[in-house]
Amino acid sequence: SHTWEICFVLFVLTEPLSISLGEPLLWQCTLSKQFDPQKVSIYWQNQNNTEMLHYYRNGKEDLEHQSLPFKNRTKIFPDQLRSGNLSLIIDPLMHEDNLKSLKVVFNHAREIKDKLCQTMVHVAANFKEPNIEINQKKMTATCITQGGFPEPELAWISTDHEGHERALEPPDVLTLQIHKEEDGTYSVISTANITGSKMVTCNVYNPTSNKTVGATADLPAGTQRVTSPLISIQLTTCIAEMSRAADQLQFYLLSITVTSQLTYLHTK
Repeated sequence: SHTWEICFVLFVLTEPLSISLGEPLLWQCTLSKQFDPQKVSIYWQNQNNTEMLHYYRNGKEDLEHQSLPFKNRTKIFPDQLRSGNLSLIIDPLMHEDNLKSLKVVFNHAREIKDKLCQTMVHVAANFKEPNIEINQKKMTATCITQGGFPEPELAWISTDHEGHERALEPPDVLTLQIHKEEDGTYSVISTANITGSKMVTCNVYNPTSNKTVGATADLPAGTQRVTSPLISIQLTTCIAEMSRAADQLQFYLLSITVTSQLTYLHTK
């Protein structure tokens, strides 16, 4: 009798998979040695064994026990299995797939390899170019964008009349609202105080795709909010009367002092 030992060398994916929402994902997995597909069981599943993406056994696909979220979304390469191609396609990629940790379980002649081709899926959708609305009366800017995934990071940059830039932080950033829509994407709206600004920029950063979309708005020429120093206005009226009876000139001095703190819009 002869004893045959089959050794499989695995090419493991160490980099996470970053794919755009709605696009197909190719999860590549390759063995270096050929095998008989009739004598193996292959499971494509998540790391904690609670979801079955795809299942192949005894020479054919068996999707009866496939997890519902992956129904009609997965595909393998049956004619290439013999040569060691265990790659899987997920199409389309959905936001629910984000941060899923995956592995391949390979069972051949009772020898189980249960941590093959481990990887993590990162799903991304780019945000639309932001729209900035300026409120001259309140001296605020509002930045609005939507359609992105996952939750983004938003940053304000103010440029003053001397060309100096500074990042706006609370309390200058008045509001930041991030809302998850029904389709799983996010919408963002933020309002900032732009007193003293000549130009303002709103940047929205997607941490998964490492992409930033931004918009810049100029304030109307020469418009800025100014707070005046204490102003003292003195009005003096001199009234003269001739007193005929006393035959002399009498002066009456009327002095009115008005003091107030004024805030106004100054236009150069």
